[in-house]
Amino acid sequence: MSTLQSLFVLLLVAYMGGFLMGGRGLRGRGLPSGSEWLVTGLVVGPSALGLVGGADVAHFAPLALLAAGWIALLVGLTFGVDRERRIGAIDVALGVFVGSLSFAGVAGAVYLVLARVPSAGALFPGPRERVAIAVCIGAALADTSRHVARWASERLGAEGPLLERVAGITRSDDIVPIAAMSLLISLDASRGVPAIPLAGFGLGGALGLSLAGLLGRSHRPVAFWSLLFGFSLLATGLAERLDLSVLGAGFSLGLFLAIASPLRARARELAGGVEGAIILPALFLAGARTEAVSAPALWILGAALLARLGTALVAAAVVAAVDPRARRGGPGLSLAFLSTGPLGIAIALSVNLRYPGPAGSLVLATTVAAALAGEFLGPPALRRALRRAGEVPP
Repeated sequence: MSTLQSLFVLLLVAYMGGFLMGGRGLRGRGLPSGSEWLVTGLVVGPSALGLVGGADVAHFAPLALLAAGWIALLVGLTFGVDRERRIGAIDVALGVFVGSLSFAGVAGAVYLVLARVPSAGALFPGPRERVAIAVCIGAALADTSRHVARWASERLGAEGPLLERVAGITRSDDIVPIAAMSLLISLDASRGVPAIPLAGFGLGGALGLSLAGLLGRSHRPVAFWSLLFGFSLLATGLAERLDLSVLGAGFSLGLFLAIASPLRARARELAGGVEGAIILPALFLAGARTEAVSAPALWILGAALLARLGTALVAAAVVAAVDPRARRGGPGLSLAFLSTGPLGIAIALSVNLRYPGPAGSLVLATTVAAALAGEFLGPPALRRALRRAGEVPP
């Protein structure tokens, strides 16, 4: 397939994403986080049928980076908010705890395998390389998909305190993996750039405040959209040029815009309107860039998935201990925290682009495997928990 044909496929995927996830399509179609597009990318990519060649995938690397930055912008805009409902301090604290638990559990398991399994450790012999691999995989698997709660609300018609608790946690744990990746990249001086901790957050925050000032109280859609999209491109380009975290800059841009601008609701509406048109092509590109891992690398992948499952069980137990209402969901609630969302794919894509080769390929393959497993296990488990709690209508 030529590059022009590949571009046409991406445009078609973007159109389908805007149609199916933008409110015009049927809410009953597709998986909650759109992971069927991951599978599509895998099938047509170089590792399977080869309909999209490796050179074509490489040509679209800038688009993948822009998509990752936009996903982080969406997360920042909606951080601490479920639609227009403010998320309580308890939910935010639980979200940060769940994200930290998942990150620490997965990163620790990966580092332990690298240290104790000789064949896996031989792939990444250096201590700094092992730390980077552990942090990247831990960050990519630390996020719990917020789309699962939205899927339960829109498709099942569920509502109640348990669903609100799950939605609050999944919209608050995103800051942990973004902060971990921003810190890792800002401390990486291998490209000759001085290490400035969390500098990506500072860049995005300055741009977010500038954007809020330029917007003022104007409701003109064209000017609003032009500024929002233009600043997202500026944040991504500057972060990449300055060797900072694209995810940190995008998240901080959205967060500070939501804090400082009186038009924050309008910004969330505009950015969310193109969510599908950005996320689905990013998932497609992630699937197309995924490569088969070697046998020693399977030790790392398997350890990461098992650790993610274990941390989900612990997270559900902690939530049930804090909130007695969550106990009505039963044991099925544990797997509801297993789903990883588009943010995890965005993190894996950014790692794959920054560290090409075995490291980036392993992080992306592990994240794709976790996303597919969580997509098929998480939503049914949440549905059972909500039915048991009486929050799904007959």
